Amino acid sequence: FLMAPELLDVSPNGPLTFSQANKSHEIVIKNVSNGRVTYKLQSAVYGRFNIKPRWGVLSPAQDAHIQVSKCKDAELSKKGRDKIVICCMSAPINEVDFAATSAFWRHNICYNPHIEKHQLVCHEEDEEAIADGD
Repeated sequence: FLMAPELLDVSPNGPLTFSQANKSHEIVIKNVSNGRVTYKLQSAVYGRFNIKPRWGVLSPAQDAHIQVSKCKDAELSKKGRDKIVICCMSAPINEVDFAATSAFWRHNICYNPHIEKHQLVCHEEDEEAIADGD
């Protein structure tokens, strides 16, 4: 049983640390397959992050720069439950049809076994360790 070849290279490939000074991160995803790939990003816990763009289609070797910023009053889990989930699969359509891709992702949230998933844990820097006591 062989794993399907990876479709996307995700960078950074580790935890995203948010702090007062650093409220947003850039994620770069690159299509490392030889076909078109459609991707979608979502937050494991609703309402924690703004993600732009949330989905798209990449041609071979093309990359996308995605901004992930923490919502103003979001408190991130100290147990690592907050994740950015990047789902991708070979693009099911040849033409980039905005409406069709959007509808596809609305109906195929990441339960499909053919979808490759990458997860980045998000956490907050321990402010108490730095603060000089208020």
